[in-house]
Amino acid sequence: MRVAVVGAGMAGLGAARTLRAAGIATVIFEKSRGLGGRVATRYVGDYTFDHGATVISPRGSELERVMLEELPKDELVEVMAPIYLANDDRVTAVDPEGGKIKRYAYTKGNSTLGRLLGEGIESRLEMRVEEISKSGPHYLIDGESFSHVILNPPIPQSEVLLASLGDKRSFPGAQYRQCLSVMFGVASEIDRPYHAILDPNQSQPLTWLSLEHVKCPGGFRAPEGHAAVVVQMSARYSRYSFERSDEDILRETWVDVKRVLDLGNVGYEVGSVMRWRYSHSSNTIGFETANPSGAKILVVGDGLSGARTHQAYETGVRAARQILEEI
Repeated sequence: MRVAVVGAGMAGLGAARTLRAAGIATVIFEKSRGLGGRVATRYVGDYTFDHGATVISPRGSELERVMLEELPKDELVEVMAPIYLANDDRVTAVDPEGGKIKRYAYTKGNSTLGRLLGEGIESRLEMRVEEISKSGPHYLIDGESFSHVILNPPIPQSEVLLASLGDKRSFPGAQYRQCLSVMFGVASEIDRPYHAILDPNQSQPLTWLSLEHVKCPGGFRAPEGHAAVVVQMSARYSRYSFERSDEDILRETWVDVKRVLDLGNVGYEVGSVMRWRYSHSSNTIGFETANPSGAKILVVGDGLSGARTHQAYETGVRAARQILEEI
């Protein structure tokens, strides 16, 4: 028995890790250079930005157990500074979760989580899977044979792979939002009592702002006396600005950042833009709907669960357990 996992997001890693723990030969195929999907980190000069999931809040889930009991913890920190709310540019000292939810980050970047989860699992990086074929009872990917396949791309891309096999499963209910994630390195100190601010009404272009140097203090995210800022833009702004130039997006976004943080005439030293075409699911489909009993190709990811990191991870674990129960 040999299982292919297409896509090394949190769901794919949850599946691969569970299968490997059960002694099942597993191979990950990932189109990018690293593991973790949207739990991603970008390094620009002396600055470190978590431009996908800025914090990890596993909420007592299987992912939290793995993080705290199985993975190395030398780079893991609990984020102590709270989240504040922003309404019409007024920042209010109210944590939307009442300080009850533990939030974590990795000092060298949250992409560390993907790397740790994938350690010891055979991985083919920078390999885009565009079709899957079949030979008898087995599935072929790049000439390699597998008894089962787990698909972790966004649902629309998984549908294309299913169609390449003549599998008629389709999931019109799964929808995704685009998101522009905008990063700024600032050669000035920005000291605030919170690590992030959230617009709960999603009424402004800027809906989430993370102060990376406050989240992980100690010079891990920016040089001493500097600041690293990650901004995630609203679905509306992201949709209408997705194809615009980085220069235009950086210029407009920095105006919003200065206003919200009351920075006056401070400028930024470095800037970068990440375009997430499938940022997170706005509607989901049921796991059972996507993966009927006996299926040899299973679909996982936040399109089945919701946008949170631990929810996606759980779908991968569930798919792996379904395979193990049926062999």
